[in-house]
Amino acid sequence: MIRELPDGGREFVLDEPALTFIRIDHESRLQFGRTEVVIGSPFSLEVDGTVHHLDPRRRSELGPLLSLYPGAVRWLWTSSQGELTVEFRTGATVVVTPDPVGKAWSVGDVYCLPSGAG
Repeated sequence: MIRELPDGGREFVLDEPALTFIRIDHESRLQFGRTEVVIGSPFSLEVDGTVHHLDPRRRSELGPLLSLYPGAVRWLWTSSQGELTVEFRTGATVVVTPDPVGKAWSVGDVYCLPSGAG
């Protein structure tokens, strides 16, 4: 389910907030039940006060992403400018900003176009 937020963003309400698995190929994929969150461009991950700047194409540097498993989402939303934020119950946060060239992220069949429009 998707809720429109007062600021023009959107909240994604997951049927299953528990992180089922993480898949890494040319993108980073976080599976929450039937809902897949795909990250296709550089992103940041904050864990325990440390910010990691990660890129799905640099697989050897994605170790911090694996620390999210096992875990569960507290809140998943996108801003009106197309920035995706995934906040975990542990306090860890993933932020994906729009990519000027490619698809930065998708949540199910909703995705961020290169201009930042979702």
